[in-house]
Amino acid sequence: MGLIGDSPDTAENLFALTDRLFRANSLGDVYDAALDAICSLLGCERASILLFDQQGVMNFVSWRGLSDGYRTAVNGHTPWVVGEKEAEPIFVPDIGETSEPDWLKERIAAEGIVGLAFVPLFAAGEVVGKFMTYFPARREFTAYDRDCAVAIARQVGFSLERHRAQLARESAEDRLRESEERFRHMVEDAPIMIWISDETGRCLHINPLLRDFWGVKDIATFNWGDTMHPDDMERVGGLMQKAVAERTNVRVKGRYRRADGAYRVLETVARPNFGADGSFQGMIGVNADVTEREEADEHKRLLINELNHRVKNTLAVVQAMARQTFMGDAPRTLQQDSFEGRLSALAQAHNLLAAESWQSASLEEVARKSVNGDADVRISFQGPHVKLEPRQAVTTAMALHEMYTNAVKHGSLRDAKGRVRLEWRLEQSPEPLLVMRWSEKSPLPVVPPTRKGFGTTMIKQALGAELNADIDLDYLPSGLVCTVTARLPERERRQ
Repeated sequence: MGLIGDSPDTAENLFALTDRLFRANSLGDVYDAALDAICSLLGCERASILLFDQQGVMNFVSWRGLSDGYRTAVNGHTPWVVGEKEAEPIFVPDIGETSEPDWLKERIAAEGIVGLAFVPLFAAGEVVGKFMTYFPARREFTAYDRDCAVAIARQVGFSLERHRAQLARESAEDRLRESEERFRHMVEDAPIMIWISDETGRCLHINPLLRDFWGVKDIATFNWGDTMHPDDMERVGGLMQKAVAERTNVRVKGRYRRADGAYRVLETVARPNFGADGSFQGMIGVNADVTEREEADEHKRLLINELNHRVKNTLAVVQAMARQTFMGDAPRTLQQDSFEGRLSALAQAHNLLAAESWQSASLEEVARKSVNGDADVRISFQGPHVKLEPRQAVTTAMALHEMYTNAVKHGSLRDAKGRVRLEWRLEQSPEPLLVMRWSEKSPLPVVPPTRKGFGTTMIKQALGAELNADIDLDYLPSGLVCTVTARLPERERRQ
């Protein structure tokens, strides 16, 4: 760079370039300042600036003295690739003496160009483009030319980097403003209550729906805690603190006093916000008024409890009537035991469904209750979690009770060493299937039944119809093996 410093005109031109680049308000200003400096310092009348586009193609962005045809023909030609870090200027005294393709040399010559130079432009340490100089005759480039070219390229590269950063910053700010504007409109117009609080719990923002609910006039002095029912404060506050401590979302219901003084049940879903340094910065959440839903659910629970009570009373009356009817001097018969056992199985299934508000019942729970609960250790259970609809649960309970009763009287459970294995699995082949298998293993030979009784009818017909199932009953010497292949809709399978 000593050669440049020896020339006052050169130094003055470089200072002028630096000043113009510093004051440039657009990339167009940068290009004009660069081309003026290139032509002045390198003594040429024609020059150009080319930059890589997003596809990695080198395109003309500014030029002096070049025809449209020439630019179209050589556009994209470059000795470097986008992002290259090691690139040196290339000075060509005479294009005709190079190994470039003949078509390219002919096109350059047709433009009246003999000598030319390729000077890389760097931004953030990577090649982003180049500037070129063109001469009508052979040009022997000097050390001075090389120093001037590198100095110009360095200044222009710095300016390109600065303007690109500025454009990226402005683009990011525009996107942020647009995002904030969309968020503001969404929050303001949302048909749900939305709030944002700081780390102390003070509200920073409340959307119109929530402001109307609480009758908020001045958010700066508003304290939402004053609207919460005293009996809910500890529970709700504890769950909020737990969410912050565990950095998880929280869903909680609480009673809040509306502007008219009435308490309403709000369901809140909120999440904590943390800064880049990990510090807690507040929460954002939504509230939904679920008062009517809670009241409807409570009314439903009351109705179900009343129904459960009446059904239990009815079953108790039927059982008492059966006992009264069968009373007498005659000994108790197997028919009486079977009848009361079936009533008991029905009652057990009813109790399970009542616990789930008559929505569904677990297959495993139905099975355990139907075969004497966990009292009979000779029976094992294995299978995934499966939910049955109410009618399916009742029919399954009755069918399993019949199989259990048959095993006790005639099958593997006649003997203390006898065993029963009840297992089920879910399959997809191609439709969703529930395959349930009851298999007995008796130390004593089991004699197949000689007639079709109530139990067989219950299993084959009722269970088959209710579960949309194929039933296979196989009476082996070791005991009954019953395979049920049911086609259950999606909602009735694993939850």
